[in-house]
Amino acid sequence: MSDSSNGIGPDALFAYGTLGPVDAADAERRGWEADAVRGRLYDLGPYPALVDWDDPGAGWVEGHVREVGPTELIEVLDPYEGVEEGEFLRVAVRTRRGRAVWVYVYPHPIPGRAVGPIPRWEGPRIDLSR
Repeated sequence: MSDSSNGIGPDALFAYGTLGPVDAADAERRGWEADAVRGRLYDLGPYPALVDWDDPGAGWVEGHVREVGPTELIEVLDPYEGVEEGEFLRVAVRTRRGRAVWVYVYPHPIPGRAVGPIPRWEGPRIDLSR
């Protein structure tokens, strides 16, 4: 699939960490649907990191999908994820259900203090829609 550099890609976001819904009621209210992507998820403390998203032998990482537009991606989500600084990279992948989505991945070696791999992250969430 494509990467974030060409500006063309999916119309949905897969969130596995801080961007995801707080609970089932929040998911329903904000239009999130449960799904999963390939990869390995690590808990870095304040946030999780998805690696090995391009490894077909990796397991499934649980999260949620919702529709997203290019303005939200470029003006809100990319800055939050530190894309310009290289902290995270936005890539296009397919979910377990076959949907094309954007996902923020960690393009660095996993620090020794990280916990994982884990199937899902249970840490705090943030609502950037306010």
